[in-house]
Amino acid sequence: MKINFQEITVKVNLISEENRKHPNILASASITLKSEDGYYFTIAGFTIWNSKYGEFNVTVPQNQRRFKYCQFEPGFLKRLKLEIIKAYEYAKIPIID
Repeated sequence: MKINFQEITVKVNLISEENRKHPNILASASITLKSEDGYYFTIAGFTIWNSKYGEFNVTVPQNQRRFKYCQFEPGFLKRLKLEIIKAYEYAKIPIID
């Protein structure tokens, strides 16, 4: 089977301070990969958190024992993390009526 993906969209869910399991966790994210035929699939469970160096980090979906549910090619993962961080920064912008 060969599938050509045309679009990747990122959805970010901000986590309020009172609902955080750890103070550094900021949001969760999911990505949706859409093919040129209109088919898609979604990977949920990415975590966005504060780094001790003042940056943002993104963790791929994994369980508590560090078993990762998704493996990505390193170059693609780097670009994907940048897109997730960009979507997080956009989601933080307050909406003014």
